[in-house]
Amino acid sequence: MSRGRRATFPTQSDTSDDNTAATIIVADPRRFAVRIDTGSEFIVDLTAWSHTAFVAEIAPLLREYIRQMGPTPIGRSVQRKVLHLRRFWSFLDARELAVRRLDDITVRLINDYEDWLEQNAGSRLCQRHLLAGLIGVLRIAVEDRPGVLTPDVVSRLRYLGHGDAGSSRPRDAYSSGIAEALRTAARTQVSEAQKRIALGDNVPPPPPEIDVCTRLRAHHDAVIAEIARAGCIETRHPAFKRFVNLACYRNVDRRIEMPHRGFHLTTIDLAAFLVLLSLETGMEMECLIRLKADCLRNATKGYVEIEYYKRRARGSEWKRLRVRDGSSATPGGLVRMAIALTERARRHAASDRLWVLWTIDGLRPANEEGGQGIAAFIERYKLVDDDGAPLRLRLSRLRKTHKAEWYRRTNGQLEQFAVGHSIGVAARHYADIPALRHVHEQTLAAAFHDALDAALRPLILASEPEDLAVEQQELPPATDEQDVWLARCGSFYESPFAESGKPCPTPFWGCLECENAVITERKLPALIAFQSFMADQRRALNAEEWSVKFGRPWHRITNQILPAFAPQVVEAARARIDTEGLTLLYLPAEATAQ
Repeated sequence: MSRGRRATFPTQSDTSDDNTAATIIVADPRRFAVRIDTGSEFIVDLTAWSHTAFVAEIAPLLREYIRQMGPTPIGRSVQRKVLHLRRFWSFLDARELAVRRLDDITVRLINDYEDWLEQNAGSRLCQRHLLAGLIGVLRIAVEDRPGVLTPDVVSRLRYLGHGDAGSSRPRDAYSSGIAEALRTAARTQVSEAQKRIALGDNVPPPPPEIDVCTRLRAHHDAVIAEIARAGCIETRHPAFKRFVNLACYRNVDRRIEMPHRGFHLTTIDLAAFLVLLSLETGMEMECLIRLKADCLRNATKGYVEIEYYKRRARGSEWKRLRVRDGSSATPGGLVRMAIALTERARRHAASDRLWVLWTIDGLRPANEEGGQGIAAFIERYKLVDDDGAPLRLRLSRLRKTHKAEWYRRTNGQLEQFAVGHSIGVAARHYADIPALRHVHEQTLAAAFHDALDAALRPLILASEPEDLAVEQQELPPATDEQDVWLARCGSFYESPFAESGKPCPTPFWGCLECENAVITERKLPALIAFQSFMADQRRALNAEEWSVKFGRPWHRITNQILPAFAPQVVEAARARIDTEGLTLLYLPAEATAQ
């Protein structure tokens, strides 16, 4: 038997491999790849859809529709477009309609689809989004294949649907209590990450339970050395297997996460950073997640600019936000801390993104999964909502929370409040939210009270008129001036609260709301005595009863009448009460009536 020889096989060129891969993707027009923002490919597969011939005509149109979203669309947005269009096929299957070609589309079919969505697709706004998926693709057909659709269908494509388009419910801000609890929890977690992660080429110290066994310490050191060399270690790695086999007998935490926590940020750390930065800066969450490691610009005089990319700002995507810079309590300091803590991970992952963290899948930049540590973050710090239930944290609401806090600090001045967007957008999307409704209602109530006070405020003479001529010029026209207990009355029988010729029916403190009343210096003792009486009644009555009976006269005397006189005049009136023995025994009977 002759000696054997090594078998050889013909090699294929790189060009043939590339062509083969491309053929696999484009051989069926119903299946194609889209390059998305992460650099990977998103496969759009329509091969399982019914009405095969119709799908083959729609697929190139859908591909062009997606291409018009931009050179690198977000994968989630591409998936949403496909799912919206998929609903039309659900309609065709439910109605058992046969659509074989693009020219089978009619106005009646589109309107029937709209009616079907009204019964099966939730809110009116959601129906419009689903209908837009079909309308958008058919509009591409009008542009790329003129004449394939009839003129009446082309006219129908000029609008989405009939009737009201509906409106979305604006995201609400979290209450100040929840915001403060989130800040406290996030700062605690960030501080823990700073103490835990070893910077530079250092390695974290072993946990105390490792030192109880020399062999266990050696296996643990081998795991740490591999992470320091390669950036991470897999569960199948021999060094980690040896550590796990021995750790299971020593009651030592042997989860794959534990040795990595000393080197890299984890998902719960990322959640804490995002929560804190969003509450402090108000930056959009999608912009925060995609920050670059060199995002800090122009640091000067305690401030720094954060450069970020906002995809929605067509034509001006790159923006900068000026924030405070210094310790870790400032936004600039937080970003600097994150840059230091993720330096090792970025080096091993060869990424320029700021947020490179360790997950069960290894080291990778944070993308749409930026909130995957939220559940663990909420559970660890026992965060609850205003009703005491576990908090359902939505990262998108943190920007609204920051804006609501800024709105209160600027007292609703839109010129100061509108930072990063127009005044109209600031008013519609950030000021008109449920969390600020009470602020607007209080403002309106205060305005109405001010208008009422101005309309009903009595005439106040801070000094007695020197002669009758001056007095007659300042007093309101009257027929029979006389003194009542708290004021000088222009006409007791011409009251604005009763018909002409009839006596005034209001309690004596109604003079404080009457246009006939004139408050002079000699009425101060009575006013001060009545003020003291009302203060005593506040302790005797519940808050609601006291407010109904004495709220307005207390406001008149305390905030409007007494401040109109010189302080020495008011003190002299108080002294007169003490020296002349004026007491509350002289109060009119209706003051004490219940």
